[in-house]
Order: sequence, then C-alpha cells, then structure tokens
Amino acid sequence: MAGPNRTRSSHLLERARRLVSDPPPGNAVGDLAGDLSVAEVAERRGLPVATVRGIRSFYDQIERMTRVCEGTACRFGGGHALRERLEGLGPVGEVKCLGHCYQAPAFRSGEKVYACPSSERVEDWLDEWGEGPSPMVDLHPIPRANLCDEPVVLRHLLGGAAPAWEEYDLPDPDTILANVDAAKVRGRGGAAFPTATKWRTARQTLADVKYVVANGDEGDPGSYVDRLLLEEDPHTVLAGMLACARVIGATRGIVYIRSEYPHAQRIMRRAIGEARARGVLGAAFDVEVISGAGSYVCGEENALLRSIEGLRGEPSPKPPFPAEAGLFGKPTVVQNVETLALIPWAARRGQPTGTKAVCVSGAVARPGLVEVPLGMSVREVLERGAGGAAPGRTWRMALVGGPMGRVLPVEKFDTPLSYEALPGMGHAGIVVLDDHVSPRELAEHLFAFARGESCGNCTPCRVGTSRLAQVRDRATFERLLTTMEEGSLCGFGSTVPKPLRDLLAVWGEEVLR
Repeated sequence: MAGPNRTRSSHLLERARRLVSDPPPGNAVGDLAGDLSVAEVAERRGLPVATVRGIRSFYDQIERMTRVCEGTACRFGGGHALRERLEGLGPVGEVKCLGHCYQAPAFRSGEKVYACPSSERVEDWLDEWGEGPSPMVDLHPIPRANLCDEPVVLRHLLGGAAPAWEEYDLPDPDTILANVDAAKVRGRGGAAFPTATKWRTARQTLADVKYVVANGDEGDPGSYVDRLLLEEDPHTVLAGMLACARVIGATRGIVYIRSEYPHAQRIMRRAIGEARARGVLGAAFDVEVISGAGSYVCGEENALLRSIEGLRGEPSPKPPFPAEAGLFGKPTVVQNVETLALIPWAARRGQPTGTKAVCVSGAVARPGLVEVPLGMSVREVLERGAGGAAPGRTWRMALVGGPMGRVLPVEKFDTPLSYEALPGMGHAGIVVLDDHVSPRELAEHLFAFARGESCGNCTPCRVGTSRLAQVRDRATFERLLTTMEEGSLCGFGSTVPKPLRDLLAVWGEEVLR
C-alpha cells in the first residue's frame, strides 16, 4: 500500500489540479524536443525555469545532430571507422543504441538511420559514399527465424506482417487474469517479474483513474525485438494493453517509445487510429504515444513514469510500486513490449509459451532475430539460428542481455538459455565477439556505458560508475562492485556489476590492465 506521505502528496496534487486550468497536450520533454526555448516551456507548463533547465540537461537526444551508434555490435563492428568518416563531414555525437545491431555499424542523421548491410565490409560500405554526406540507405527488414514447434512472439511475422485483428478478441477479465497466471508470463524486459502478480495489485488498488503503459524504451545494445513488434505487429501490442486494461480497470494507455525509434512511433500512432476506427479503442480505453528523448535509465519503470510526466527520468524508492501509485500518483501497470505481445496468446490459452525471442548480432554469419525454445543452448541458438561464426571470425565470448547482462566465454556456450541456468540474462539478446576483442576492451565499453547512462540520483551508482575505469586493484574493484550492488537505488546500478564479475571470473587481472 502507498505510505501516508505519498497519499497526502497525491491529495495535494489533486487539489492543485482542480485550481488551475489543464495544461496543453504533451509534456515539457516533448516541448523541448519540439524546439521551444526553456523560457517558453516554463511559461507553457507553469514550471520554474530552473526545473525546465534540469529537464533539458537530462536528455541527450533533444539536441539534433548526426549521432553514431555506440552499441556493442556497432562499437566492435567498425564504429570507429564510421565515426572518423562522419567527423570529416561535421559535428558528430553518439547514441547508445539505434536498434540496428544486425546491421552494424549504424548512425542517425535527422529522422533517418543509415546502417552497413551485413553482407558488406564496413570499408566497402564507406567507400560507396563518395565525397558527399549522404551514404547509401540500405535498411533491410529485420531478419527473423523460428526454431520452435510453434512460434509465439513471431506468430504474425514469419509470413509477412498483417494487422492482427483477431488478437483483440479477448475473454472476460477474470479469465484473462487466470490464464496469464497459468501461463506463468514474466516480464521480458529484464526483471522477469510475474505479470499476474503485478496486475492483481493494480486491480485491487482503488482509484478513479488507472493506466497501462507499454515500455518501448528498448535501450539495451543488442536488443531490437521491441522495435520489430512496434513496427510490424503493433496491433498485437495494443491488444495486450487492452487485455491488461480490462483486468485492472484502466481507461488510459500510453506507449512510451524511445526517440531513437521515430519510425516505430509513426507506425504505432497509425495503428492506434486504425483501432479507434474499428471501435476496439476509444471511450472505454484509449491509447496515445509519447516519445522519449534519450535516456537509458528511463527503461526503469519509475524513471519512465517521471519522463511521461515531463520530468527528469530519475528512479525513485519503492514502495510504493507503480501498480499502487504510479503515473500521476495513480495505479499503473508498466509492461515491456515483448511481454504485451505474448498476452493475447496467453490470455486465450492459459499455458506457458516456452519460447524466447533472441536478437543475435556480432560475429555470426546471419545476424537477426530468432525465436527459440527456452533451455536451448547458446551454441545451438548461434549455430542453427544465426548460421554459426561469420567467415574468418573466431569466437571468443558473448555478451548476453546487454550491458547489465552476462558475459559467456566460448567454452560456456553450451549453457542453456533460460532464466534458471543463466540468471540475469535479461532480454537475452546475444552479441558475439571474436578474438580481436580483448576482455579489457569489453570492460572499457561497459564502463563507458555505465558512466554515460547513470542518472546520478544515488551516490553508489553515480560515484561507482565514474570510478570503475580508474581502479586497477582487484580487491578494491570488487568492493566497488559490491557497494553498487547493495546500495544503488534502482536496478541499473545494482546490475552493472554482473557482466564485470563474469569477466573477472574468467580473465581475472587481464580485465583490470
């Protein structure tokens, strides 16, 4: 239950809202991204100028410029050469991941993303540009494959995308909840929290307004399954939100999509319009799209909700949990996009899916997304689903689940891909690294990611991520990791140490040189 201070604050906020006129649509973050000045946003939203400046400084994608992807696949797949070429043409920034890991390296200029076709050498691709600043646009659809008896995540996407109108044909709320529980659906964004438990909490919490939020802030380098679903199967995601809304009694839904996915935002807005026209969305439950503005930590549910409110996307202590007091202090269920895509299937069948969509990138012959049975070994996923090692490449290790996931040396590729055998595997995206990448280089890449994406709201994470690259003594390094694990406010700081401990366990002092 929400504590007395939180309840009192909610009552005061409600009183304040009744005394002032409704703000214009959108939020302060969107206003800033739309090129309004700090002063204009402050006046428009009734916020102090200092608050708006703080919001402006928090998000790194508000400033528009050419940005090179610094995700793991791009960083070790020719990103340095790409950056050098672009710097010869003008100012260049960075973005942590563009969701094109299967075509690395990549960069964004304006609303367009450019990426190296997986069939080409980076050097050849760069040479094709000529002297001008406009490289060849060659964004192929995300390759996908299935190794399951019956695909679930990709059930609409193996024979060509089409509106999945049948997904809106859902059972009654009690049956939905019972079947989601029986199907043992867990969050696919990383925490693997039981979905039915979260829904029950929101259902039992009394409020005049409740929300369902689709977390499309897929910022983990190595993962692009949410982008695929948002762009090619948006109605299945919306049907999952509708199922949740019926269970908990929500009337409003929000699809929060990172700014790095502008095409996904356009597709989802169009799908919402189509669903309204068919009468499946509307007065009883309606949905809108809100864009992020560049912050990895906004994938954390409390930080995401603050971002939707137009504030700095900083985590806050729990309890209360969002299902009790979330967006604008109201009960809110936040679910990752892949999870929501599973819901209509689980709501009708009431049986475990037994599958996982795995994004494979890096030193493999066929990068792409493959749906596999949970429990299949990492090696089999790579060999059957991605064609094995790319020609001339020798595997050394793999990063599973992004920068807060796990590192497996090639000798452990027979590990089953499951939450039990590989705890902390998160979204299970796999970036395979060859023998040209040293353990120290991977560690430095992880250090830079952690330092750049920490929101700075708590001391263990703020100081810890800035110190990681400086420490050379193993005992001191491990104490620092323990401090971050035990003292950080949210899952970001507490899980940064996971892959670093894996590196230490295998390569020891080599990681700290």
